[in-house]
Amino acid sequence: MKNLSLILRIVAILASAAAVTLFFISKGKLAEKQTSLEQAQAVTQATQSELETANSKITSLGTQLSTERQSLADTKGKLESIRSEMYTAKQEVTRTQQQLKETKNTIAELENTATRLRTDLVKTEESLASASKEAELAQLGERIEELAKINDTLKQDLLASAGLQQSATPEPVSNAVARGYQSGFTPSSTVAVQPATIGAATTVASISTSDGIIILDASPELGLSVGSEITLVQDLKALGKIRITQVTEQLAVANILPGTRLRGLSKGDTIKVMH
Repeated sequence: MKNLSLILRIVAILASAAAVTLFFISKGKLAEKQTSLEQAQAVTQATQSELETANSKITSLGTQLSTERQSLADTKGKLESIRSEMYTAKQEVTRTQQQLKETKNTIAELENTATRLRTDLVKTEESLASASKEAELAQLGERIEELAKINDTLKQDLLASAGLQQSATPEPVSNAVARGYQSGFTPSSTVAVQPATIGAATTVASISTSDGIIILDASPELGLSVGSEITLVQDLKALGKIRITQVTEQLAVANILPGTRLRGLSKGDTIKVMH
């Protein structure tokens, strides 16, 4: 019994020692766990702070991304607008080039037409000048017949006057001359001849000495009018006279008067006119 009691006491002592040992061991591990937990909490807080910072950066980056997307969309819209304007401008340039080409063709056709009409006008004016010359010749013939009749009448009047003078008493010469002037002289109503002046220069458009027709380039500075007689001057030398029969905006048709020699004059020569 004593041995059993001793054994139990020894067991109790060992159990107490083991319990104390386990207590201290558990207490040390608990402290380590507490320290680990505190460290883990500190790490968690640091991680939470970093996470919040990261979330803030992500939010900022999202805002920047949205701004960049909006800017990109605006740029894309402007690019599309510029492309549309460039396409419209290209079409406009193409249409303008086409219109310019058509205008050039029209101008060429008009120039050809103008050249053809000018040639036809020269031919027509030459024909009109020829017809006018024939009419003028007919008028001159009629005028010559009238002058011949007037000449015959004057001859008869002179013969009658001579018979009357032989039968009548002579009277003073001054009275006879005065009466002769009163009976036979008719005052002329022609305007006094103005001093001759050399006008502007012009160019010979066409000339036909055989037909007696000359065509000049007309301009307002020349002061040409239908029916006027002018003298052609070249190198301060009078070539002869012509009579204007027709005047247009560009040309003047004239007849070469008798006694005028224009053999040295040809188309394209520059001359001056003297009124």
